[in-house]
Amino acid sequence: MEISMPTSFTAFCASRFETYVRYATLRLRDKDLARQTAQEAFGDLAMVWAEALESSSPSALAWRLLAARTNRAAGNHDPVLYRVLPREQADAVLLKYCLGLPAAQAAEVLGWTSVRFDWALHEAMRTARTGEALG
Repeated sequence: MEISMPTSFTAFCASRFETYVRYATLRLRDKDLARQTAQEAFGDLAMVWAEALESSSPSALAWRLLAARTNRAAGNHDPVLYRVLPREQADAVLLKYCLGLPAAQAAEVLGWTSVRFDWALHEAMRTARTGEALG
C-alpha cells in the first residue's frame, strides 16, 4: 500500500525540517535522535494535517508536536536554558541566539506573531537578569 500526502504537507515539512533537526539537536545533543524526533513529529502532524489546516496556525500546532516529542526525548537532560526559563521563552532564545534565525523567521516557525516572539525574548532576558541579581 502506498500513502501519499498533499503537496501542502510535503512543502510545509520540507521548509521546516532542517530547523526542527537543528533545534532538537541542540536540546538532545544527538543528531540521529534529533532527526528521528523531527520525523516522528511530522508523522504526528500527518495524522492531524486536515485539522492543522483548519486551525489558526498550522505552524504553532506543528511546533507543539515537535516540542512535545523533544521534551519526552530530553527527559531530565535538557540544557540549562530549559531549566531556568519557561519552555516558550527558552525556545525563542534558542531559535534566535543559538540557531541564529532572524526574529521574523523564528516567530513564523513557532507559529507566533512577531509581537509575541519579541515579548518572549524580552521576558527571557528579564528572567535572566533577575536570576543574575539573585544568584
